[in-house]
Amino acid sequence: MKKILCSILAVAALFISESVMAQSRTSYHMEGSYFRNELNPALAPTRGYLALPGISGIGLNMGTNWLSVDNLIFERNGQLVSALHGSVTADDFLSRIPETTSMNLRENLNILGVGFYAGKMYWTFGINQHLNADFNLSKDFFRAIKTLGNGVYDMGNAQLSALAYLDAYLGTSFRIGDHVNVGIKAKFLMGALHANASFSQLSLNVGEDKVDGVLHGDWYGSAVMMDNSAAQGIAEPTFADFMNFDPAALLQNARNFGAAVDVGTEIRLFNNHLKISAAVTDLGFIKWQPQTYINGEIDGNFYFNGFNFATGEVDTGAEFVTDNLVMPSNPTAYKTRLNFNVNAGVEYNFLRNHFAIGVLSHTEFYNSTCLTELTASLNIRPTNWITLTASQTFFNNNRPGIFGAAINFHPRVLNIYVAADFIDPNFVLGPGIPALGIENLLISRYAKTINLYAGVGFNFGRPKFIRQEAKALKAQRKTESKM
Repeated sequence: MKKILCSILAVAALFISESVMAQSRTSYHMEGSYFRNELNPALAPTRGYLALPGISGIGLNMGTNWLSVDNLIFERNGQLVSALHGSVTADDFLSRIPETTSMNLRENLNILGVGFYAGKMYWTFGINQHLNADFNLSKDFFRAIKTLGNGVYDMGNAQLSALAYLDAYLGTSFRIGDHVNVGIKAKFLMGALHANASFSQLSLNVGEDKVDGVLHGDWYGSAVMMDNSAAQGIAEPTFADFMNFDPAALLQNARNFGAAVDVGTEIRLFNNHLKISAAVTDLGFIKWQPQTYINGEIDGNFYFNGFNFATGEVDTGAEFVTDNLVMPSNPTAYKTRLNFNVNAGVEYNFLRNHFAIGVLSHTEFYNSTCLTELTASLNIRPTNWITLTASQTFFNNNRPGIFGAAINFHPRVLNIYVAADFIDPNFVLGPGIPALGIENLLISRYAKTINLYAGVGFNFGRPKFIRQEAKALKAQRKTESKM
């Protein structure tokens, strides 16, 4: 059993990472990338663009504050063994795990996007889809796995939340004088799903001849496929009674709306050698209407009395009440706040703008806490239509040597972008996926973060004033290099 659990955790370490955003920090100082406008609306690309559904912007992050292969393997007598191996003590294993473990998922999909210049003003509009999910679990869950024996294991205070929504945005970036850019982006939000479950009691009592446990929690949520009027008149409604997938009902229930705003600025100094920027993004909320709201309780008791060798029967049982729905007689609307971000960057350009060193501070505020990371990057621009970037992110348990990389290829027609903020060059051979014919997988050993952002867009309309400024700046820097 322990081998199975360890294999599950090892495979999870391949796909799960500690990152709180689905936006690539490595792209912040890449001049030709239209993705960086999501981090700061004042940072306009050098050309207009067209982004199409499914191919022009996909971002994915999955995260945890502890799960990496290195936390699951130990060296014993010159060999690597799993955390559940008998030679690894409980103290050794548990010392690597925080009191509360967290996992998260962030996914963004660009459904449609258009950006263009009108005079010296840059305009952009489009539609994005977002999915955020978070799960917190007590350290005692892992203590139970490692030291399963007589005793009481309290695994309470577990929490699960999920949020899915669409945003339709309209943004602009414009100049104030010769050295300042200001950007603002307004977003209209439509909530598709919000769910929250909290377990106040999740305990396991292990005795010499019996194991029993107790589960208690409550949950609430709202979704476009929910319709609490559908369960009116039913004495003991189940979860299925609230579901309504009729297209007309789905359109009618699409009433969970909200708004958000991004604001940012960039200051250019010393002939554009030095650039200082800052932005606040996703500052907003979604209001969930009472018609799509339901809530309930989750209660359960379970036991295991052992195996009867005489009869071959297992003496076990459980009673769970998961459809214990509590629909208030007068449900009210409620609001959820988006996780908002604060970004601040400094960039220094040298060698005729072919090289740049950048530093980005990123802080995300969510629930009652925040996470801050600092990303340093080296940007190489051999021509005005290609940018290569390498980065290193610090703080938030990011290990040195796990680097980021990005390439942006943006000639006249195409705009191809691929970035990963956390690449671990250290790998171990892990369990495979037999169903797919894969015997073993190469799994990053130290990385707690996997971040991927990619897209293919179509460029058009490099404005005349940008061409003229680039030409003048090139001539000026050429003169500077001769001095």
